[in-house]
Amino acid sequence: DPENSPVGRTYAFVGAKGGVGSSTISHNVGWAIAETFEEGVVVADFDVPFGTAGLNFNQDPPQGIAEALGAPDRLDAVMLDRLLTKCSEHLSLFASAGSLERQIDVDQNSVEKIIDTLKQSTPSVIIDLPHLWSPWVKHTLLTADEIIITAMPDLANLRNAKSIIDLLRSSRRNDVLPRLIINQVGTPKRPEISPDDFAKSLDLTPTLVLPFEPQIFGQAANNGQM
Repeated sequence: DPENSPVGRTYAFVGAKGGVGSSTISHNVGWAIAETFEEGVVVADFDVPFGTAGLNFNQDPPQGIAEALGAPDRLDAVMLDRLLTKCSEHLSLFASAGSLERQIDVDQNSVEKIIDTLKQSTPSVIIDLPHLWSPWVKHTLLTADEIIITAMPDLANLRNAKSIIDLLRSSRRNDVLPRLIINQVGTPKRPEISPDDFAKSLDLTPTLVLPFEPQIFGQAANNGQM
């Protein structure tokens, strides 16, 4: 019923830098919620040209989030059901075909409309944000129910993560603090900041510290398993 309050919660995943594993983690979390709690989950991949949700779940959606962004005023429950890609009984993808032929201008109102429509019928909405900074990314972070920041333990990630967290603390004073995931700890031949010092500099306790295990973690996402 569109007159009722939304039933869904939004979980926005963002990387402190590109390539830190935010998308892979968000896809695994979406799968885990769907399988563990047996409730509806939609993974919305907003990286329209280069998103990996379809690849990680072995899906090739002919249409999806690009069509919704191109015509946000037409988006309703019926259109949404047609654009979603069903992965399992409880998990659906809102992804794109990953083509560069069609250029989509992403704006704040379109993204907000998509998320609001998803929340009307989906208990958990996983928002996989690309690594860029624009008004719509900022607005999505500020309005999400929970925010998960993934970072690798080096100086550039620390600087970027601190910038994001400082913004969230000043703009979301009454909301829960973002969750911090420190990924790829102990990568060979790479200088790094210890997880304790990294988290202390941000005044956060990390939710997860993930060791450098690229083959194990990569297989988990591609096989749809944790």
